[in-house]
Order: sequence, then C-alpha cells, then structure tokens
Amino acid sequence: MIAPPLLVRWYGILATIAALLAAQAIVLPRWPASPIPLPVQQLEAGLRAAQLLSPTDRPSPGTLRPAKRSYELSTSAPVVFPLRDGFELTLMAGHVRQRFNLQTGFIGQEQPSLKLLNRRLITTPTPTAAGLIENRPALQTCLVRGPGLKDAFGVTRDQLTPLTDRPASGKLPAVERVIGLQPNRTYACTLISLRGPKGEPPTHGFWQQVLGLLEPVLRSQG
Repeated sequence: MIAPPLLVRWYGILATIAALLAAQAIVLPRWPASPIPLPVQQLEAGLRAAQLLSPTDRPSPGTLRPAKRSYELSTSAPVVFPLRDGFELTLMAGHVRQRFNLQTGFIGQEQPSLKLLNRRLITTPTPTAAGLIENRPALQTCLVRGPGLKDAFGVTRDQLTPLTDRPASGKLPAVERVIGLQPNRTYACTLISLRGPKGEPPTHGFWQQVLGLLEPVLRSQG
C-alpha cells in the first residue's frame, strides 16, 4: 500500500508530466507531416470528361515525395493541368505546423507558379483571392479535405482554421488530444490556383465549374 505522502508525490509527478505534454502540444507542435498525394489520375479523368483539358499539352505527373519539408511547412509537388484556351490549373497539397500559417499566401509563397502578387479577396460563392502570378491573372483558394465538412474552401487563416478545428473542438477534445485519445489537429489544405492567359483573367463561372469538378475527387481521397 502506498503511503499518503508517496501517493501525493506520485500524483504530483503525473500532473507535472501532463502539464509538460500540454505545453509541448501548444507551444511546440510537431513537424508537419507529408501531405496526402494528390489523386492526379482521377483529377485528369474528370477534367478530360468535362472537355476542359488542352488537347495538345499533357498534365505534369507530380511526385509521391514532398516537394518541400521544413519545420513550418510541408508541401507536395505542384501538379499542373494545362486547360483549353491557354488556362492553367495548378494544385498543391500543403501541411503547416501552426494554425496561424494555414493560409494560401503562406503555403504557396515559395513556389513561383503559385505565388500570388497584388492579392485581394473577391466576392464569389467560394472564398477566393485574385491577383497576378508571373504577370498572368489568377484566382486561388484552398480546400480542407476533412470528413463531413461542407463549404470547406478558404483563403485566410480566419476562414481555414475553423474548418480544421470543427471536427473536434472544445475543452474535452483538447484534453483527449494531449493524453493520446484523439489525434492532433491537422492544419492542411489543398491549394488550387487557376491562371489565365496574359491579360485574360478566369471568369467566375469558369472558376466555379473547375472547383465543382475538383471538390468531389479531392474529398474522395480525404
């Protein structure tokens, strides 16, 4: 039988360990994991069925290995789909370490083909950023591929982080994550960028058509 002083000491040690684990989870999140590979073949099939792919140019295959892996950000290799009439669709999965970095500007900042300049938010049915990529007009958004999520597109961290927090929020899930009964939140989304020919921005209707084709395919892999 454990004597009362030893019992108090034992509970004190357990409380200290729990506090250290909680502090680590909050202050020092783990390195971002490698993103889930994009379903390139399924995406290509959907775009081809809708007759949106260029008849002459082939999509880039991408790779299974992450294109970038650092303490703050891990991304897949960008996959480029040449579309008809000179439009170009680029997708890249991104996983960030800290929730305040979950935003399109941070995820695409080191890829020239995804770095959006003169960024501005525009009003469409889907949260979207408009701007220029390599002097060509472009639209961007990011899709959170969580189970059961609806309207899971966003551009800013204020739009995206509530989507990652929604499946398990509150004090009890937070405690369960610390002690290992629930997985930690994953701050990840798939960056989607549609770039038009020089001087010709994508129309909102075309943008919504492309997103409508991509979303069910990406969700099926999520």
